[in-house]
Amino acid sequence: MKKISIRTRITLWYTLMLMIFLAIGVTGSYNAMYDILLEQHRVGMQKGANNLARLITRADNSAQLAVLERKMLPKDIYFVFFNSQNQVKAGQYETWMTEIPKQLEQIRTVERDGQYWFIYDNPINENANGISWFRTTIETTPTFQALKSMREKGIISIIPCLLLAALGGFFITRWGLKPIKKIAKTAKEIGDGDLSKRIELIAAKDEIGELLTEFNHMADNVQSVIEREKQFSSDASHEIRTPISVIITNAEYAIESKDLQVCTQTLALIINKSRHMQQMLSQLMILARGNEQAQAMELENLDISNIISDIAEERTPRAKEKNITIHVESEKEVIVNADLMLLSRMITNLIDNAVQYGTEDGYINIDIYKDKPAQNAVILIVDNGIGIAQSDLPFIFNRFYRSDKSRSQSGSGLGLSFVDFIVKLHKGSIAVDSHLGKGTCFKIELPLAKNPI
Repeated sequence: MKKISIRTRITLWYTLMLMIFLAIGVTGSYNAMYDILLEQHRVGMQKGANNLARLITRADNSAQLAVLERKMLPKDIYFVFFNSQNQVKAGQYETWMTEIPKQLEQIRTVERDGQYWFIYDNPINENANGISWFRTTIETTPTFQALKSMREKGIISIIPCLLLAALGGFFITRWGLKPIKKIAKTAKEIGDGDLSKRIELIAAKDEIGELLTEFNHMADNVQSVIEREKQFSSDASHEIRTPISVIITNAEYAIESKDLQVCTQTLALIINKSRHMQQMLSQLMILARGNEQAQAMELENLDISNIISDIAEERTPRAKEKNITIHVESEKEVIVNADLMLLSRMITNLIDNAVQYGTEDGYINIDIYKDKPAQNAVILIVDNGIGIAQSDLPFIFNRFYRSDKSRSQSGSGLGLSFVDFIVKLHKGSIAVDSHLGKGTCFKIELPLAKNPI
């Protein structure tokens, strides 16, 4: 079954609602005119009948009644007088008017041979001149015909109104939904692989304009994410391919070599490269899981001063190989709500990075304190290493990015990206200040625990 377009559905709904409103309007107008026109007849009939009832008692005979009747009632009203036995006493009437059953003080509508009449029966309490009640009758055929004509014309007029409304609604919705068709077309082109496609923005600051702006913004983000992932896949493939090639080459060399010392050195190199790959893959897995990793965090209140001191002591032997001194200074009880494993890996990465790119006889100073106004824990890691060029600073947290000076060093290019990821998982922030040949300062801010124990 073919689906009905939104444009057609809106037009149908609009036309249906308009038809209902027009029908209500025509019906209401008809009823209002019906009441107004017929009320004039009712008022005239009742007024004449009531006046006649008051004067009947004054008449001495039938002749005087006839005179009163004609003087008191309009010329288009018929009348007939009845005694208590419902027998006709006098009047000007047609025969059929006397055959209708009595129904006192009620105006009734009677149809006879295509003509419409009002009939009103009025009682005479004093039974004057032998008259118990009388009936007045007035023809309302012209009024009913006028009302009928008005109703028919009203119903007929609905049809062209609906046609014009449907046609107008069709073109209005076609014009109004035109940007939606552009979105669908552009989305299809993007889905087919052309990520550069965008929708030309309209000047109108309405919901459609906002939709187009958000669509283009979404398309920009999608293109950016896809391009980053392509670059990520390419870099990951390259980074993994290199150590694998080294492992294979050295394994083949070790097999061919008969020198035990050479084999031992080669196996040590293979183990080192394997561990390097293991660490890189571990970080890649955490980065790839993204939101899943955030949900899997085991948060607890941690005193980061103790954790960082323990990590600094653990990394000291490696720093001593370059005669680098690690010094930690901290306020007491700097408590944050964090995942111990991720927090430890973040600090370890930063210290290892400082050691790796530090200079001989250098230093790494770590300062930990509370920023009470901002309710943050602040971690400063300062070194006097080779530094980072100003042109590289905006990119150092990108995956696999390494500045020119650091490419001669070993590393996966994931360390700082991994640190940035962990900081964001903990709703913190990280900033860096660095100068070539002078050193680098990393500043990390993490929210303090709200209810430290």
